[in-house]
Formats: sequence, structure tokens, C-alpha cells
Amino acid sequence: MKFKQKVFIFIVILVVDMILAWGAVRMWKGRGEIFDTHEGKPVDTGRIPVPGEGMTTEVSGHDHSGAGRSEKAVSDLYGQQEDIAKKYTALTFDDGPNPKYTKPLLDGLRERGIRVTFFLVGECIDGNEDLVKQMAKDGHLIGVHCLTHKDLTKEKLSDAAKELCDTREKIRAVTGDWPEYVRPPYGSWNAKLEEAVDMIPVFWDVDSIDWRLKNTEKVTAKVVKDTEDGDIILMHDEFKTSVEAAFRIIDNLTAKGYTFVTVDELMVD
Repeated sequence: MKFKQKVFIFIVILVVDMILAWGAVRMWKGRGEIFDTHEGKPVDTGRIPVPGEGMTTEVSGHDHSGAGRSEKAVSDLYGQQEDIAKKYTALTFDDGPNPKYTKPLLDGLRERGIRVTFFLVGECIDGNEDLVKQMAKDGHLIGVHCLTHKDLTKEKLSDAAKELCDTREKIRAVTGDWPEYVRPPYGSWNAKLEEAVDMIPVFWDVDSIDWRLKNTEKVTAKVVKDTEDGDIILMHDEFKTSVEAAFRIIDNLTAKGYTFVTVDELMVD
């Protein structure tokens, strides 16, 4: 082989080697580049990146951030606490309707969106039919107390049954519905009465003794202090102080997480 041919081959090989070396360097530098997501171009860091570094992953429809999980956890916990904190009680009023005080009581209950239970005295219905109609219209539960407020267990069974049935008929005549519940005066009740009349007796857990105290602050304090979840509260709608106390009791117990329901709702639950 001539000398000139050998020189030409050597130059070709040298050029090829240089091209390969240059390509290798480019590849090596490319591995050290991290994509700058803010500038939209690669940044040369001069090092080999950790696998996955500089890559962004987009997942639609789901929040995988720690903040998202924390907010959801707090929301769930808050909802659970609300369920746990919810308590129920029933306000009941005996001896009405009263021509002077039942009307402001009904109006105040309507304003607050509160439903209660009234146990009516039959002889008090006469002349106060409009009050009984308002009770029914506003969704209050109406029950029987007695015709003339007697201790039924001390009466002849037939007379006691008549006291209840006559009152029941008076209520039906005004509202169109037969009352199912009875609050026996003084809480006096027995098995014979239960057999004689087809009504469910309702007693109480918290006695406001409003008829004796006749003091708004004292009645309010006693009821708020004594009431627990599921309690039936006994009051009367024949005193101004009782009406005033009822509104304060509602406001105080509502602030403590209580929901006011009628007796039938409480007994069913």
C-alpha cells in the first residue's frame, strides 16, 4: 500500500473517532439535564438526575395532596361530632288553652319554628276554639288532659273514662283528628284506666314546677339544669312567667345542641 493511501485511511479513522467521541459527550451531558417547568427548557446541572426527578405527574379528578386529605378528614370529623352532639327533648304544656297566655306562646313558638305538645282541659276549649285550631295548624301535637282536671284514679272508672272521652271529642270537633295521647292530671294512672280508654299515657322527666315558682328566671334555670337527652318537660300555659321561661328554655337548650320535638316523635325514637 502506498504511503499516501495509508495517510488517507488514518485521517478517515481519526475523523470517525472524533465524531463518535463528540456524540458520546453530548449524550452524557444530556443525561444531566433537568427540565425547568417554569422556563419550559432544560437546565444543565452537570450531574446525573435521580430517576423520576424533574418529571411531573398529572392525575385528573382526584386530590392526592396532603392538604386535600386533611381538609376531608376535618370535614368528616366535624360531621361526626355534629351527629354525636345532637340531642332531643319535648316541651309539653298542660291545663290550656288559656285565653290570655296561650296566644303569645303560640306566636313565639311559630317565630322560632318550634313544635310542642299541648294537653288540653276540655272545659277550657269552649270559647277558645281558635287557639286549638292554631295549635293544629302550626303542627303542635294535641292531647287530652281531662275535662275538669280531676285525679282520675279517685273517680269511678266510668266517670273517669267519660272525663277523657268527652275531652277527646271536643278536640276532634275542632281539629278533625282524634287525639291518641293523654296526660293524666297529677300523673295519676292505673291499669283499669288504660283498659277503659284507647289512649297512650304520657308522663314527664323534668317538672318545671312553674305553677309554684311563678318566676321566669328560676323556672328557666331549673329546666335547663335538669334536662337531659330524651327528656319530656312539664310546663303550663296559664302563667305569663311560664311563657317567658319557655322561650328562654328553648333558646338556652338550642344553644346546647338540643332539638325540640313533639311527644310522639320522642316516644317513637
